Amino acid sequence: MTDKQPVGVVGAGAWGTALAQAMAVQGRKVLLWDRDDAVVADLNRRHENRKRYPTVTLHDNISGCASLADMAKQCRLITVAVPSEANTAIAAQMSVHLTADHVVILASKGFRESDGALLSTVWKEAARQLKHIAVFTGPSFARELLEQKITSCVVAAESAAVREEIIACYPTRYVRLYESDDVTGAQVGGAIKNILAIAAGMLDGLGLGNNARAAMLTRGLVEMGRYAKALGGKEMTIWGLSGMGDLLLTATSTLSRNYRFGQLVGRGIPSAEAKLRIGTVEGLIAARIVTVQAQAHGLDLAIVSAVDGILHGDVTPLRAVEYLMQRPRTKEFAA
Repeated sequence: MTDKQPVGVVGAGAWGTALAQAMAVQGRKVLLWDRDDAVVADLNRRHENRKRYPTVTLHDNISGCASLADMAKQCRLITVAVPSEANTAIAAQMSVHLTADHVVILASKGFRESDGALLSTVWKEAARQLKHIAVFTGPSFARELLEQKITSCVVAAESAAVREEIIACYPTRYVRLYESDDVTGAQVGGAIKNILAIAAGMLDGLGLGNNARAAMLTRGLVEMGRYAKALGGKEMTIWGLSGMGDLLLTATSTLSRNYRFGQLVGRGIPSAEAKLRIGTVEGLIAARIVTVQAQAHGLDLAIVSAVDGILHGDVTPLRAVEYLMQRPRTKEFAA
């Protein structure tokens, strides 16, 4: 890919717009697609996305795009930044326009709801001709990236050349990117951290203190590592930016929807009502998916299962904490 060739971003939400802006600042021409024609028109006529960032003027290098086919024709690198549940439909729509030369970069975090499949699997099944699927993940609030605050993430891909190509799209002045070849592990961290962020919010909502939260997050990372390994990833990946880094951000800030949702549930608000107040809560669906898949793999993910039980009304938050405290003792790390 040459610097003159535009790059594509699918999804002009908060995250997709922030990614597009960062690449535009680096000097890349960016095609930003959205299903909302009004958003596309706004991008082209005003260089704004008033739906997401009403007071921000976007870089002139960003153009709105209404056609996935046109994007595939012009762009080799295509970043997908739609909600996880939308990936199945988008992959199906784009598959006929993609070639073996395209690189799809997944900036979404989550699983396919129907069977718990990783998003990389969703795209591989839809577009079998693709040779390169990468992941862009890590601790990153969209607004802070848009404001050019220092952000560090991970680019995971099997090909070192592809990783370098993606990293070159971002400004090193405020974006520091690390490389990984563990596409599976990078995705697991980004999805399960939302479940643990809910748990952190619950503990704070219950008023159980900083000690409890630190212990839960640490043991939650162990569960995250077990799950990554079961799916074919590397446990070590979880202790990096895509796992621990993303978790530290999401589970300690009121900017996190999952954390705020957990706080409400911990204070006694039913999960259905809490979701209405917060809006999208990715960890709610992920908790059920991971609990079911963990049972199928014979994994002990007590914290994730406890969160799922609370959210579905099977147990109260306090009773779940009591259960976790009364479990049989074990070594911190198995031999």
